[in-house]
Amino acid sequence: MEIQENVILKPFSTFKIGGAAQYFSKIKSTEDLVEALRFAQEKDLPVGIIGAGCNLIITDEGIPGLVIKMENQGIAFDSQVVRAEAGLSFAAFTARAHQQGLTGVEWMPSVPSSIGGGIRGNAGAFGGETKDLLKAVQVYRNDRIEEIDVTDLEFQYRYSTFKAKDNTDVILGGVFELQEGSVDDARGEVREFIQKKQANQPTGVACSGCIFQNYEGQILDENLIAEFPELAMFNEKSLIPTGYLIERAGLKGTKVGGVQVSDKHANYIINPGNDARYQDVLDMIAKIKATVKDRFGVDIKEEAVYLHQQMKNR
Repeated sequence: MEIQENVILKPFSTFKIGGAAQYFSKIKSTEDLVEALRFAQEKDLPVGIIGAGCNLIITDEGIPGLVIKMENQGIAFDSQVVRAEAGLSFAAFTARAHQQGLTGVEWMPSVPSSIGGGIRGNAGAFGGETKDLLKAVQVYRNDRIEEIDVTDLEFQYRYSTFKAKDNTDVILGGVFELQEGSVDDARGEVREFIQKKQANQPTGVACSGCIFQNYEGQILDENLIAEFPELAMFNEKSLIPTGYLIERAGLKGTKVGGVQVSDKHANYIINPGNDARYQDVLDMIAKIKATVKDRFGVDIKEEAVYLHQQMKNR
């Protein structure tokens, strides 16, 4: 395990934006993690955890403290129970499960997440969520390893207990219970989901993933429903796609500095030249929030997280 100083974080974010971490370490085992956390404790440093770097916004001004990148990628099978470490990608998890004849997570490869990040944000797509087949989470808490049953954790839409401001757990991995099924059919579903994503979402360009959560609630203004009849359907589920609101507010393709609202999907802010600044992102987010509020009367909130706000003494 190596602790590096003044490491630029831009390459570790799918947004390709970010300044230097005061200290940085790549973790490949629990032993590495313990050593890195002890280093931070001795120096009284806040610690931030990153995985695949998706849904992550990093300031250009640098991050005081220790940033840990989880690269522990172990996986073990016991019949239909699967233990996967935090740094394993969703795509690799699904591929390994299929090799064992296990199915049920075919949406996962369409999300560029790791197991740890997926658990923390309850990542999901195409009707599936990380919590659906999750049975327990292994964490490093108060200088020891604990395994927490999923019934003792709170999961909501794009939220888990681990996102609470006072939570200092480090997710080491998850325990999932999958199901036996037709792997050929499952792989076909994976291909179908990825094709749908490529058709409807930006690929091959730097971005953070969906920048906002979908709006949980209803828009009942009769004039707006008459103008945008799809709202009636969304209201039935009390969940309105934020991309729909942003697009109907006329913001698709809007540029601010080096960032742009994607022409493919309005809930994606892209960094097409890989030269955008953190302030560009803040300005774009503020513009989108204000425009959607003015047009539809609702407040939308970020799904992406800010790394400097995640730095905690652990």
